[in-house]
Amino acid sequence: MRTYLKIALRYLLSSRGASLIISLIAFFGIFLSVSAILLTIGVFTGFQDELKNKILSKTPHIVITLYTDEEEKEIRETLSKIKEVKNFLSFKLYNAFLSSGRVVQSVSVKAIDFSDKNFRSFIEKSLVEGELKGLVIGKGIAEILGVSVGEKVSLVSPFGIRTPTGVIPKVKSYRIGGIFYTGSYDKDFAFVFMDLKEAMDFFKRDVGINLTEVYLKEPYNANRVKERILKELGNTVIVRSWIDLNKPLFNALELEKLGLFFILLLMVLVASFNITSLLFVKVKERLRDIAVFKTFGMKKKGIVFIFLSVGMSLGILGALLGIINAYVLAYFINEYKLIRVSEEVYMMSYIPVHIKLKDVIATFTGTVVLSFLSSLLPSLRASSERVIEVLRKE
Repeated sequence: MRTYLKIALRYLLSSRGASLIISLIAFFGIFLSVSAILLTIGVFTGFQDELKNKILSKTPHIVITLYTDEEEKEIRETLSKIKEVKNFLSFKLYNAFLSSGRVVQSVSVKAIDFSDKNFRSFIEKSLVEGELKGLVIGKGIAEILGVSVGEKVSLVSPFGIRTPTGVIPKVKSYRIGGIFYTGSYDKDFAFVFMDLKEAMDFFKRDVGINLTEVYLKEPYNANRVKERILKELGNTVIVRSWIDLNKPLFNALELEKLGLFFILLLMVLVASFNITSLLFVKVKERLRDIAVFKTFGMKKKGIVFIFLSVGMSLGILGALLGIINAYVLAYFINEYKLIRVSEEVYMMSYIPVHIKLKDVIATFTGTVVLSFLSSLLPSLRASSERVIEVLRKE
């Protein structure tokens, strides 16, 4: 085996003329292809990871809905027993409109006791102006309505008040006590916080939904905690984790990532054609050596192994150096934040490159397999050369 490898190494390093050029083209083709695959998949993975972090930092990890006021106490007791629960907030959710002059914006009103310690510690992190009193609105809503802290807006109930003459809209003026900013579109442009007593006084018998948002110490345990909550409470409530709520999005991203990987792997396939060309040239150059090897008793599988080793060496070396190059480039991209994007659109100012071990293994394995397949045909051709015909030509 060692003798075969020495011969393969000698053939690889002794390339001259056309075979040297083809060797370099094959090597750099695989080197650049592997680097491109890992960097592209790394950008895609980095975007996916950052998106998950943004979602987890700004949205509840578990949402409990459709329960009665009587069941709320049981839910609180159940959540208090679960060690994985970091914090939880219970709201009454109402649909309404906010009006300032001629501008009207539909909003979801989250009614909660402003004196609740859990809520205060939760909202104060994102409160950019004012304090917890009156209406606390998102920065997006404030910009649409053109209002600021201290100004008054009209809260309009969509249900109204029934009178003998028809339905009269239920309208009341409230002062804006604070403005919050989370950076999440669906919160800053949709939600309004209101003290529970004021909300109950305004909405009265209007349809409201009981809602509990649960925040965990370890968000990736959300499904396990969800199953425990369902076991404790039964099927009378609806419990959904952040994984359930965002499953279509992440499934789509994973499918796109898989498709992208196979498309980019075609670059390695194209580069591996150069290995096939190189080995055919090598076989032509080494016909006399093949004849001598066979004369001295070398079997066909030995000749196949020699030429396979030449092709596989190019593929493996190109793949390894391509992986190293990808990690080096990823370091500089992350260090200097080179991939800048619009924060308003993507919820992040730049996209990092995250190269995962499983992607490296998949890329390396794919490259090795393609290198093997591209080396197989020329190697078999070399082993099938007839000694008599080669020596006669010489």
